[in-house]
Amino acid sequence: MTETVTKEQLLSADFVSDIFLEEDPTVRQEEIGKYQIIAKGYGCKGQFDALVKAHKQMIKEERKRLADEAAKSAVQIVSNQYDTFYRDDIVSFQTGKWQVSDHGIVCQEGKMVTVAGYYPIIITQILTDMNTGDEKLELAWKKKGVIKKISALRSVVGSSSEIVKLSRYGLPVTTETAKYLIRYLSDFEALNNIDTRVSSSKFGWMSADVFVPYTDEIYFDATNGIKALTESVHAEGNYDTWLDLAREIRASGRKEPMVALAASFGSVMIEPLNLLPFIVNLYGTTGSGKTVTLMLAASIWASPNEGGYISESNSTINALEGKLDTLNHLPLMIDDLSKLRSDDRNGLSNLIYGLCSGQGKGRMGRNGELRYTPYWKNTITTNMERPLSDDSMKGGAMNRILDFEVQPGDIYQDGNAVVTVLSENFGHAGKRYVDVCNEMGFDSIRAIMNKYRERIKEYAALSGEEREEKQMTPLAVMLTADYLSEKYIFQDGRHLDIDYCMKAVKSRKQVSEMERAYKHFVDAVYMNQSKFDTGASDYEDGDVWGKWVSETYVAVIPSALERIADQNNFNVSQFIEWLKNTDRLDHESNRNTRTVKLRGSNKKCYKIRIDENEQESTFIQGEMDLLPEEPLPFDMPV
Repeated sequence: MTETVTKEQLLSADFVSDIFLEEDPTVRQEEIGKYQIIAKGYGCKGQFDALVKAHKQMIKEERKRLADEAAKSAVQIVSNQYDTFYRDDIVSFQTGKWQVSDHGIVCQEGKMVTVAGYYPIIITQILTDMNTGDEKLELAWKKKGVIKKISALRSVVGSSSEIVKLSRYGLPVTTETAKYLIRYLSDFEALNNIDTRVSSSKFGWMSADVFVPYTDEIYFDATNGIKALTESVHAEGNYDTWLDLAREIRASGRKEPMVALAASFGSVMIEPLNLLPFIVNLYGTTGSGKTVTLMLAASIWASPNEGGYISESNSTINALEGKLDTLNHLPLMIDDLSKLRSDDRNGLSNLIYGLCSGQGKGRMGRNGELRYTPYWKNTITTNMERPLSDDSMKGGAMNRILDFEVQPGDIYQDGNAVVTVLSENFGHAGKRYVDVCNEMGFDSIRAIMNKYRERIKEYAALSGEEREEKQMTPLAVMLTADYLSEKYIFQDGRHLDIDYCMKAVKSRKQVSEMERAYKHFVDAVYMNQSKFDTGASDYEDGDVWGKWVSETYVAVIPSALERIADQNNFNVSQFIEWLKNTDRLDHESNRNTRTVKLRGSNKKCYKIRIDENEQESTFIQGEMDLLPEEPLPFDMPV
């Protein structure tokens, strides 16, 4: 902290040297300015400035020395000659007037020496993104014996102000070398026959049978900003070790891991089946093993270790959109989505809509052009201490959520042992499942899903209450994924428990926004009975909300209904129309209100019927066989 710097430190050569470790000249100058103010307070600004000036001169002389060394040690190259760039790797190229060596990139014309970089840099390939059409250059450089690579848009590599920003990802470029590096790279591309490849910065299906990253046809071009996520998607360790653990967990009888596995496998089926994303939430008390279950689901595709594939709850909405765009058809895992809740009363509903819409927000660039809009089709799995859907949420958002309650007790006997195995063995099952989908074909998979959906409808009918059909399709996807993964991967004869799953499928009454609004209204009336005039009490101004006009009808003044609606997030006009359509509103022929005598004067009120025994029916466990009776193109489990 600058506030704690002493005079002795300010006048130390080591202290000034540390300031110049900052490569960004703007940031470095800001720091120098702060210390100049402090030095002035100590009365030693002149001495401090002299040290800074001396250090700048030393840097200038060192750069000149390095440039001279580069010019002397590099082989003189003309446009028809070749040079070996990485001495340990056979990579040859033409560099024209530029001299390239381990000391950097130099152009010497007469006595003039131009330095384009202090480390060797080349273009390894040109990438054309099949999703956006953008063209990128992959740059490689060798620094302290380590070869590193980065890909950047051609427009970035061609701009001195933009290419400097790549230094945050390690590219050795400064404001002083940027314009010369651009000239060198332009010459390099013109002089060499550089490989051109089709690339994708998104995981998932690129065609009917090509899935990135499990293909050699398309090069995966990782997005620099979420490198930890993209690098986590790979296989490591032993597949059989992972499989043995997964089978052991499935044999424990716990339902939650089966749900998480099915949701994860089902993610790659969303796009080919032309469905919308949906959210699976495991909710229960802290410490039961929900996070470990999320790691198990993630380990199908990637490393489940911290800071990689699984998104933290403190991620921003924009960051999640970026991850969703990259994951594309692979599942998104969020550890405790509830912490992303907005202060806006509609924040959670809007968040759910956004995640499950499959598309980010369109944004305008500085030049007025519409920027690239991220898109995805996958499943989203999270864990919380409570259901993700609640009574204040809009029905459309509730439709996109399947809440599964964690059963009593710990999911795992030794969660740490499970984490250890998953951390070392992961990423194998995903490719096998994609191969299964390719071999079967999605026409056959769609037929399976449709039969599951019909059976779910029949099963739901046993409860005597209509279930929300939009939630039956996500459950059918999970049951299909559960069936396929058991048949071709786990082969242990274990399947999702249908009774447990059906509890996650909400009734139409639960999802209906107006049904829930009516329930909130009835609750508000009974909780505030003292505010409804019975003719026997004195009321102060503002305390009365309405009047009971019979045992089944209550008259409510408009301002009171608006207050109830505002507190419970529903629209008054829509609610009144729904009351009329369901014969719950007694009103005059030409208006929605009735005139009621309230506190000695006539008031226009909404006269609303209060239904008795306003309770939700409970689900009755079914006894029927879930699986189709009709023959399918494969053996169904019995």
